[in-house]
Amino acid sequence: MAQSGKSIFDAPADFLGMAMSLKESGAADQAVKMAKAALAERPDDPELRAVARAILSDGVHTYHQVMLADIPRNVAYRRAIDRFAKGKTILDIGTGTGLLAMMAVRAGAKHVYAVDRNATKADLARDIISANGMSDKITVITKMSLDLDREADLGGGVDMVISELFSANVVGETLMQALAHAAEELTNPGATFVPERCAIMGALAECKARPEVTDVEGFDLSLLNERLKKDTMVSVPRGDKFQRGPAQSLYDCVFEPDKPAPVKDKAFTQLVSDGGTVNGVMQWLRIHFADDIIYENPPGGDPLCHWGIRFEPFDEPRETSQGDRINVGCMQANGELVIWEDS
Repeated sequence: MAQSGKSIFDAPADFLGMAMSLKESGAADQAVKMAKAALAERPDDPELRAVARAILSDGVHTYHQVMLADIPRNVAYRRAIDRFAKGKTILDIGTGTGLLAMMAVRAGAKHVYAVDRNATKADLARDIISANGMSDKITVITKMSLDLDREADLGGGVDMVISELFSANVVGETLMQALAHAAEELTNPGATFVPERCAIMGALAECKARPEVTDVEGFDLSLLNERLKKDTMVSVPRGDKFQRGPAQSLYDCVFEPDKPAPVKDKAFTQLVSDGGTVNGVMQWLRIHFADDIIYENPPGGDPLCHWGIRFEPFDEPRETSQGDRINVGCMQANGELVIWEDS
């Protein structure tokens, strides 16, 4: 890291700028190597240590802590992996910390290819896997799964696909594209998907709407209201009665090697009201690993569930009687989910 007797580490600000430029140019792996070299060369330099940590934590968000503390999620994945992984060659899409890949090895997997497109997260996974003595059984690949080559990257294909790309709206984070590609291009005949399907759950609800923007500092900013994303995350503590009807699946995502889930689709559902004011739809997810292994984060459910509840408001609130039905449309395309009242 030295040039003409000087080291880039002598100027931490320049080093940080160089590392960020490398990340932006697609050479994030080089930035990670430089940050690790800085820590090894000058472990007692507090300024350089802070810069190196900033580089190595880029993209490693605090939501990982919340997700890893989601015990129901961890248990559901462990039970499914223990049941299906033995003897299989496995692809773990979006490996993050490498937890699911290590679960698979512990369950008897033949080999696991753990993929993450983020270089800092992939490097973290390698270090964690190495610290747990599983580097010989897990190959970490810094790529999007959509860019994987069956032969060059996976040694001819995999027998099982593990994924945990679910966002609160289920279809975000390229989930559908990644699983459709894996089913069509990367799996062997009879491959197993963990989880095997997921439902976008919804129920009629009454939630407080965000106040509309009007006058700010003497300027009319009301046009902003037409462009704001309508959906919002809501907190639903136990006992709170925001829900105004029974839950139903708004859209089912099925992951099968011979029938990959479409990357775009829509469905229509009649949601039933228990009566009262209804001004939108609460939406959450239900992950199905097997008939007896199901994870769900419904309103007022287990407080350890880390995925949030989304609320999609209608254009206007409605007064309903018990048994009234409201038609709701649900469309997903390329990671975006749209829910609307279909009058």
